Amino acid sequence: EESQVVSFFTVTPRDDLSFVPRMVFFGDIGWTDNQILPLLQEECEAGAVDTVVMYGDFVYWDNGENENAFMRDVFRASANGSVPVMVCPGNGDYDGGDYTRYRQQWGMPNWEQTQSMYYSFNSGRAHIVAINTEFLEYGVPYPQKKAEMLAWLEADMKQANAEREQRPWIIVHYHRPSYSTGGADTAAYDVFEPLMYKYGADIVFAGHVHNQERTLPVFNKTLMAGPDASRPYADAKAPVYIVSGNPGNAEETNLFERGFDAWTAWRSYMFGYTHVTVQDQNTLSLDFMSTNLGGAILDSVDLTKTKACNFGEYCTHTEAAVVKPQNDASSVAAAKLQKAWQAKNDPGASIPAAQLAALQDLYTSTNGHGWRHNTNWMNGKDPCDGSAPWYGVTCVKVTERTLQKLWTKVGVTAIQLPSNNLTGPIPPSLGTALADTIQLLDLSSNLLVGVLPQNLLRGLPYLHTLYLEPQTDDDEHRLRGTLPVDMGLSTGLPNLRYLGLSRNALTGDIPDSWGELQCHVVAASGNNQLYDPTLGGEVACLLWAVRNNFTGTVPTEYCDRTYGEIYVSGNPLMKCPGGSPPCVHLDYRVWPEGCQNTCKKCP
Repeated sequence: EESQVVSFFTVTPRDDLSFVPRMVFFGDIGWTDNQILPLLQEECEAGAVDTVVMYGDFVYWDNGENENAFMRDVFRASANGSVPVMVCPGNGDYDGGDYTRYRQQWGMPNWEQTQSMYYSFNSGRAHIVAINTEFLEYGVPYPQKKAEMLAWLEADMKQANAEREQRPWIIVHYHRPSYSTGGADTAAYDVFEPLMYKYGADIVFAGHVHNQERTLPVFNKTLMAGPDASRPYADAKAPVYIVSGNPGNAEETNLFERGFDAWTAWRSYMFGYTHVTVQDQNTLSLDFMSTNLGGAILDSVDLTKTKACNFGEYCTHTEAAVVKPQNDASSVAAAKLQKAWQAKNDPGASIPAAQLAALQDLYTSTNGHGWRHNTNWMNGKDPCDGSAPWYGVTCVKVTERTLQKLWTKVGVTAIQLPSNNLTGPIPPSLGTALADTIQLLDLSSNLLVGVLPQNLLRGLPYLHTLYLEPQTDDDEHRLRGTLPVDMGLSTGLPNLRYLGLSRNALTGDIPDSWGELQCHVVAASGNNQLYDPTLGGEVACLLWAVRNNFTGTVPTEYCDRTYGEIYVSGNPLMKCPGGSPPCVHLDYRVWPEGCQNTCKKCP
């Protein structure tokens, strides 16, 4: 198979204004540990997607064969190359500074002039623009190429504005984000943000930061919502910025550095990608699909406008041409596929009464009536009824690769409610009721208060993902309590892989039992490197406990037994191993080359 030659289509420009494009956007896929390809392949083969857009960092740590394997995997995922794949480069695609393999493997529009570094194309009512953040100030300096790209970009966007009556939607994608609470890029903000506003870009996609985030309409770090404050995406006065950069890769998920900014609308650590459907001249739909939950839609928003454009120096058109959309075959296929996935997620039996009561307790305790999304909650039906599943709840095996077990128990396996305005304490009944089945619990970026129940930190043998970081950095909405001493043992969370407890007010020592966590990684299995502890090897753990009030030291056993990272910086009473003075910045990284730690006094 090493000699297999694969080929992809790039988009044939669709100037037919009645065409309804349904595209998938994501970046930073890598080859090792990517999580999205099986479901993406299902969508492409079902005809639910007509374009795949990837913005940089395709392989990571490439030795040549990894890149070949990645190309074969993407070929399969794009329905054997029948769905067009469009790309732009990231910092992981330098290849020594000249992008040799990237340029050889990806032939985008206008290749003779720009060699796939930047380009644009039309699709229905949308104009899509790809540009290269790496020409700004990274890697090998490219001042001339930067100037050429910016001149091309301005000319392209001027032309797009001249044709705004036909194609009112302008979508831009590049690698490094201009806006992100997980690490915005200064150059992308300084150079690209003014141009996005000047030329009226509606949406700007980026990756580089390995998580998911959506802003409100924003310019110059100022909210620029539409005239109706209750509908900020209706006739917005500035672009919306999307980070969709966590399809799963060898470098793991990235931590949000702080609470919500004023322009933050939604964010999540979950694996997945974003759908863009250009419905017509007035409506564009964004849907984030969680591959952890087998295709469930976790975040949706419609951008609407009554005019062809609402901001920008070249916004001179008042009305977009009205063209009746054709039969939207891809969206019809997507709706059928969603129903099929929901049916597959229906266990065919009711969950235990105690679990139903615990979900009801969660709803009541955290003001469920005020959640951003509470579809089907408290509707009198079973939470995993395939005909009306409760938002953010699933009862089938979670598609994260660390726990490949045949699921025989009926019950809730995942609750995924990030950025959902949960306000109040976590009910103690939740951990007790879910102990036999829960694998993933994400209540991050909410307004939780009170003590973190101990039964969410121990006695959950199948839990591999636990995210409980707050939405804000104020003292009121920081969980309190301590970590149980057996947290990493068989009586605690023995299968834990991802832990997010940063920016809370937890106290006490990091338990020594963290050094007992069984993090193992397997070699390649099937088309990808899938993680399965039953096959042996090693799996990376990622444990975040930044900016709490912990004491003690990181257990030295962690270096001997696990593979991954511990982040505990910002805990001023912690000490480096060996009893160094308090007030330290401490992070542990355990990679194949050995255990590394950075431990130094605070300034």
